[in-house]
Amino acid sequence: MKSRTSIGVRPERAHAGQGLLRRSRCAVALLCLLIMVRPGFVRAESFLGLEPLQTLSSVRQRFPSAKLDAEHPPWLKDNQYYCMLDADGADGMVALLFEHDDEKRKQKLADLQKSLPSTVNHADNPQAKSLNLLIRQQREALARPLQDRLALVRIRWIPDKPQRLAMLQAKYGKPDAIEIKSGAPGPIFVWQRGVHAYLTPDRRLVKMIEFWFTEDDLAEVFLQR
Repeated sequence: MKSRTSIGVRPERAHAGQGLLRRSRCAVALLCLLIMVRPGFVRAESFLGLEPLQTLSSVRQRFPSAKLDAEHPPWLKDNQYYCMLDADGADGMVALLFEHDDEKRKQKLADLQKSLPSTVNHADNPQAKSLNLLIRQQREALARPLQDRLALVRIRWIPDKPQRLAMLQAKYGKPDAIEIKSGAPGPIFVWQRGVHAYLTPDRRLVKMIEFWFTEDDLAEVFLQR
């Protein structure tokens, strides 16, 4: 039986590659366990039927008549873009915030390449084959068009007419938290279902609603991919 050294695999790199694969498998297993045992699985409120981490290309297919130009103003993070959505069923203005994970993927790709065993024939090395598969997946993901890399993370709705707070409370119940932010006209009611309502100072009307996808939503999408 050939040793790792005899087939050209440096032991320290072999151990690093195995560790990286092992950590990836452990992370997925831990995520599954956390979702199964979490006492209060919280799914975000859906708006216009949009799904967590839905790609911009998918949203464009859902709303073919909408313009949906991806814009990147200077106040957003480097990986963030937003689109304005004019859709039936939503009076007022709807802004969609998208993010890509290019930098994380590039770092993941670099880590995988460093862990790749320096063997002449990767086809004879199961570890190298697994790492090469992961490397190819990262490269393919980075090569996709921008609209396929941008994932939906937040929806902001500013209705033409402010909504009555009583209607939201009848639907969602008592807010889980109340926040005060500089620049906001009034308090912000927060529900764990990912709903943030920006109120008027008298707390009677809602001027803007943000729909954030919860950690449980994102974890569920991750496991389905």
